[in-house]
Amino acid sequence: MPLLPKSAGAPRAAGLHRRSLAWHLLARLLPAVLLLAMMDTVATYVITRKLSSQSYDRALVDTARALARQVTMTPQGPQLDITWNSTRFLDVDPDERLYFKVLANGVVLGGRPELASPPDSAALRQEEEIAVNEPVTSAVEMINNARPTVYDTTIDGLPVRAATLRFQLDGVPIDVVMAETLNTRSRFIEEVLSVLVAGQLLLVALLGFVIVTGVRSGLDSVSRLSDEIETRSIDDLQPIAVDDVPTEITPLIAKTNSLLARLDEAVASQRRFIGHAAHQLRTPLAGLKLESELMLSRTLPDDIRQRAERIKGVADRMIRVGEQLLVLARIDANVRPQDSFNRIDLVELAQECGARWIPAARQAQVELALAAPDEPIWIDGDAVLLDQLLGNLIDNAIRYRQGPGNIVLRVQDAPPSLIVEDDGPGIGASERDRVFDPFYRGQGSVAGGSGLGLAIVKEIAQSHGAHWDLRSRPEFEGTRVSLVFPGPRIGTHLTRMARNGAAV
Repeated sequence: MPLLPKSAGAPRAAGLHRRSLAWHLLARLLPAVLLLAMMDTVATYVITRKLSSQSYDRALVDTARALARQVTMTPQGPQLDITWNSTRFLDVDPDERLYFKVLANGVVLGGRPELASPPDSAALRQEEEIAVNEPVTSAVEMINNARPTVYDTTIDGLPVRAATLRFQLDGVPIDVVMAETLNTRSRFIEEVLSVLVAGQLLLVALLGFVIVTGVRSGLDSVSRLSDEIETRSIDDLQPIAVDDVPTEITPLIAKTNSLLARLDEAVASQRRFIGHAAHQLRTPLAGLKLESELMLSRTLPDDIRQRAERIKGVADRMIRVGEQLLVLARIDANVRPQDSFNRIDLVELAQECGARWIPAARQAQVELALAAPDEPIWIDGDAVLLDQLLGNLIDNAIRYRQGPGNIVLRVQDAPPSLIVEDDGPGIGASERDRVFDPFYRGQGSVAGGSGLGLAIVKEIAQSHGAHWDLRSRPEFEGTRVSLVFPGPRIGTHLTRMARNGAAV
């Protein structure tokens, strides 16, 4: 049950409870998913960077070995082969700039002298360590078996990656240094990173979409259940069906059904009490009425006769109220209509009920007429309750008019309809919805009414799945109450939703 806010934090708490379940799950899962996506991106980035760096370093070392093979021994000492075309090595990638330096015993044989050699104190990364188990017999084997040193340095203000090979040629130490800029490496890492980030963002968005749509799809049965509950009448306390409902909702439905069962028992107890009380009052009221009639049958003084007539009038009204309470106690929207309905002819019902009300209508100077076809119009219903319904409509039409007038009972087919029309003062527009409430009496009501007549009409019509409509001035000259019933074999199998939907 909602509580009035006691502090500033109450509205915020209420807002949290109104949050969508799908967005609630998304808000809980999204931070964890983003964290995992970031961790995966970082791990993939680090591994990719390491593998790509190893691949580029291996290519750089291969270029350095190719350059080392261009060093030959001459009578003047080690020399760089003059037939060597540096363009083959330095123009491999137009996006990169390559630098080299060849040293023989510390003397520069070619290349850029300012290209730094590996620092002695640096933590050098070694690749392609090849153990030499046999004596070296040629310069090519020396170059192939030389252990490269790969490191980072700068030249011309540009960061470069360099690889150094150190070997001996006829006893002379040779150092070959090959370096390249980092453009291709950086571009490759940026492309990999952009693809990783885009893929992770797409994955997170897809996961969010799946969560939201999945939760909403899973709650479709809850939405249908909500629609069914919305269409129920206030008197329908039947248990809620748990078919095709998520198991997480089952405990809530079970508790709700338990509450409905207790409420149903309380309402049934109240109905039984009203029925028993009304039944117990019938005998003393009938005795009181009989005594008053016996008194009125004798010669009495005027003042005593007036009192006896008032006693008889009160007894008649109390008996009427008791009968109406018994009818209300008998109507149970949860049991009818499928249990006790029979095939009924609306034309015959209107004839018999109208005939019983002719004396009362004549006494009130009202002409009661019937407009009905000669053929029967069949519906499925409870004859006793429908007789009470029509009797209450006729009684209201007679009781709440002043002076002579006319009342017409109409029975129509396709669809089966029962209509009561009068040319009385009518019902105000502001009261047309309230006149069907129990114990409500409109403005200008005459004495003696109980306010239960139209309430009983509403309950009986609703239990039969009938649509009702009330028209009055200025739309109709007087008051017109129309009831449209479902046809035969339909009323006996009305679902709860169809019954409740009839109250339109």
